[in-house]
Amino acid sequence: MTSASTGPVPMSVTEQVFPAKPVMLRDIRAFVARLASAAGIRDVELHQIVLAANEAATNAIEHSGSDVVRVGWEHGDHGVWISVADEGVFKAIGGTAEGGGWGMNVVLALAEEVTVRAGRPGERGTLVRFHVRSRPPVGGGPVRVRLLVVDGDRFSGRSLSAFLTAEGYEVSLAASVPAGREALAGRPGLVIVDVMTSNGLAAGLCEEITRTEVPVLALSVLPPPAALRSDRFVRKPAHPLEVLAVVRQLLADVASDPVRA
Repeated sequence: MTSASTGPVPMSVTEQVFPAKPVMLRDIRAFVARLASAAGIRDVELHQIVLAANEAATNAIEHSGSDVVRVGWEHGDHGVWISVADEGVFKAIGGTAEGGGWGMNVVLALAEEVTVRAGRPGERGTLVRFHVRSRPPVGGGPVRVRLLVVDGDRFSGRSLSAFLTAEGYEVSLAASVPAGREALAGRPGLVIVDVMTSNGLAAGLCEEITRTEVPVLALSVLPPPAALRSDRFVRKPAHPLEVLAVVRQLLADVASDPVRA
C-alpha cells in the first residue's frame, strides 16, 4: 500500500491506493493536483477537479466502512475522468445546517457527468466516476463580473474561487487582509470575505468595503461579530451553490440600484 506523499507521481500511474483515513485526504488532493498540473490543466479546472475528488473521497472514507480508497485518473482531449472506489456501502451524504458534509452534492455541481456503481449490504464495493471538462483558453466574449475572495484558508478559498470561475465569473483570491485591501484597487463587482482571515481582522475589512458601495458577502465558521458590516452573512461550512445564489442576488440588487450600479 502506498501514499501520495512519498514523492513525485510518474505519469504512468493512473491509480493510487490510500488508507481510508481522514488524514489521507491531503495526500489524495496532492495526488490529483500533481497529475492535473503535469497534464497542463489550468488553475481553474485544476482546483475544480481537486475539490470534486476531495468530496468523493471524503464520502468514501467517512461513510463507506472500507479500509482503503482507490483514486483513479484518466485524462483525455475533453477533460478528466476521476474514479473513487471503496470496498463499502454507498451513501450519498447531503449538507445540513448542523455542519454535515456535502458529499455527492458538490461532485454533482462541479462535474459534467457522474456515474455511481453503488455498494449495498451483502454486495459491498462502491465506485464513483465523474468527468470534469478541461476547456482551452478562449478570447473575446462578454465582459465577466469580477469577484474578490478574501480567505486565509488556502483550500477553502481556492475551491470556492474555482467553483465561481466555472460559473462564469472572473475571480481574484487574496489570502490575507493586506492582500485583499490591495486587490480592491481593481474595483471588484463583489467581495466575499471569510471573517476569520488574518486572525479576525477581516471583519474590519468588511466595513471598509461597504463604505465604497461594493457589496460584501461575509462568511465564517463562527456566528457573525456584533459589529460586522456586510450585505449578507453565510455560516460556514456553506454549499458552493448557496454561496452562488447569494452572489447572484447581491449582484442583481446592485444592478437594480441606481446609486450602486
